Order: sequence, then structure tokens, then C-alpha cells
Amino acid sequence: MTKGLFLLTLLLATDAVGNDSSISARAHLGSGYKWMQMERYKEASQEFEQALHDDPALSQARQELAICQFELRNYETARQLFGEMLTARENSELASYYLGRLDLVEQDFDSAIRRFQALDLTEPFRDELYYLGLAYFKQQKLPQAAETLKKSITSNPRDYRNHQLLARTYQKLGQTRQAEKEFAETQRLHDYYLQGTVSIAGCRSFLLDGQRDKAWETCFPLLETDDVDKLVSIGMLFSKAEDYPHALLVWDKALALDPDSPEVIYNLALTSFHLKDMPRARKHSASAVELRPDFFEANVLYGTILYMSAEDEAAIQVLTHAHELRPEDGEVRRLLAHELSLYAEAQMQKNELQRATVLLQQASALRPDSEEIKSKLAKLRARTSQSQQPSVIK
Repeated sequence: MTKGLFLLTLLLATDAVGNDSSISARAHLGSGYKWMQMERYKEASQEFEQALHDDPALSQARQELAICQFELRNYETARQLFGEMLTARENSELASYYLGRLDLVEQDFDSAIRRFQALDLTEPFRDELYYLGLAYFKQQKLPQAAETLKKSITSNPRDYRNHQLLARTYQKLGQTRQAEKEFAETQRLHDYYLQGTVSIAGCRSFLLDGQRDKAWETCFPLLETDDVDKLVSIGMLFSKAEDYPHALLVWDKALALDPDSPEVIYNLALTSFHLKDMPRARKHSASAVELRPDFFEANVLYGTILYMSAEDEAAIQVLTHAHELRPEDGEVRRLLAHELSLYAEAQMQKNELQRATVLLQQASALRPDSEEIKSKLAKLRARTSQSQQPSVIK
């Protein structure tokens, strides 16, 4: 074989190997995308790593691997990969977005704000406005948080997280009416998040079929996250399915990530209530009401626990506020009327007839159709009349 022919043969062989590597890399890239769609990040990362091994210049594989490492909470590796993307100018926008989220996880809020502000916020490509608003909220820069979240809602009106965080921002600003409006919108939109999350949707399907153990097996790996919104969604699924032991584990994890969230605290209280852990239910329901005084459901739960504990005066105060929040709610009307009636009896035993009369009149206004309350009020009036008659002098 001549020297020229040998070199040509070598070049052709090298080119063939290169083509084979490129084809293999693309195959692994495609497999990785499929795992990503199923939110199976560990399997996806293995495919992307193999793709990069076969073709180190395959930038798409590096980007997706970085995202997988972020989702798997391998934050140091993720930061390194996103940093490499910035240096190589490979999708700098995506890299800056995730580096900003990593700054949030590490509570470097100043850096997170700088990264998000450097993006083109007039046309957001993801939910960077929400995370910018979150960074402002964490720094207690509440007016900036509110303005940013309102822009985020304009950009993505169906993302319940924007409404929830805006509600909490309004709460801290003392704008109670706007806060409650946003809390209501949060509840209405929450199902969109569940429907858009593949892994949570799979868990939900098992729960609907009554397969609680299978649902927990599916959802348990998802609990290893720093995304409190994901935990809230999972907690709500198990709570609605009345699988309270598993729900409690989720709410505990959510509380560790967001200890000042009245919604998380309330759900933890309600779950504890269903599990008959009254001391814990009382503690957390009281905390939820303290953080968000006009939280109707939290007031009802706390008032109910006080009623069950025979703390009548405190129960009446809390249930009265719940009734003022929603006068049309029949269950609260009945419970408050019953509590007023019971407390009136206690006052009658102490011969506090005037106080008992006021209490029964309030109960009667709530339940004008109650024959029991009418009868008690009539007997009390007769007793009061007798006590006011002058004594006969012999």
C-alpha cells in the first residue's frame, strides 16, 4: 500500500468513527429528552452524560444535563455546568435563569435579583418574574415584590404561585382585602399546576383508583426537593384522598421550607386535627390565624378546636370573626349559635342572667328557627323577671 493510499484509508476510518459517535450521541440525546418529559431526571441525566461522552461538542446535551442536575439537587454540579454555558455563550439566557434560581436556594438574594434583572423581562421566556418577585419578598422589599408579581400575572395569569405570593405580599403590606382576593384566585387556579406536572399527575391517578401505597411509592422520590410549591401540591393530593399519615409527612417537609406560610401551617393543622393530634392542631391553627387574621378556614378550624376544648370565650371570639368573614356560611352559624347557647348556660349557673340573656339573643339571631334556643331564652326571661320582683315584707 502506498503512503498516500494509507493516509486516505486512515482518514476515511476516522471519519466513520466520528460519524458513529455523533449518531450514538444523538440517540442518547433523544432518549434523554424522553426521560425528561416523564420527569425522570436521574435516567435522563445518564443519557445526556453518555451523549456528551460520545460528542463533547453537543451543547444541547450539556444544557439538559445541567437542568437535570438542578432538579436532582446536585447544585454544585449544576452551577458548574451552567457556568460553563455562560463562558461558552451557550444559551446564556437559560444559564442565567438557573443560576438565579441557584442563588435563591443558597439565599444569595442580591445575586439572584441581579441575574433575573439582566434578563429581558419585557418578554419572559420562563417564570423568571415570579422568582424575581420571590427574591424581593425574601428581602422584605414588598412594594417591588408586588409590582413584579403583578407583571408576572400579566405574563402568565394561570400560574397560581404568582397569586399566592402576591397575596402574602399584600398581607404584609396590610392590604387585607387585596390579599384575600388573591388567596381566592390561588385556590381556583391550583388544579392547573397539578394537571401540568407529569409525575404528580401519575400520583393523583393512583389515589383516584384507591391505590394509596402505590401513590406514595410514586410520590415519595418527589419529596426530595426545594420547591415548596411541588410539596404543597403533593400534600393537597394526599389530604383530599384522606390519606392523612402520608399527607402529614409532606406538610412537615413543606413547613421546613416555608415556615411563614399560613396555607402550609393551616394544612398541617387540619391534617393533625384529622389524626386527632389536638395539641399540634391547636398550635398550628392558632399560628395560621395569627399570620393571616382573615383566613376563613383557619378561623373555623381554630374556633372548632377551642370549642372542643371548652374554651368558650375564646371560641366565641374566633367563630364570631369567621361568621363576619362569611355570614352566609350555615355551618359556622350553627356552630357559633350552639357555642353561644352553651356559654349562656354556664353564665346562668353563675347567676349572670344579664350576660346569659345577651348570649342567647345573639344565638337566636343566628338561628331564629331553633326551638331549643327559643325555649332557653323564654325560661331565662321568666327567671330574670322573678328575680326582679320585690320581696314580700312579712
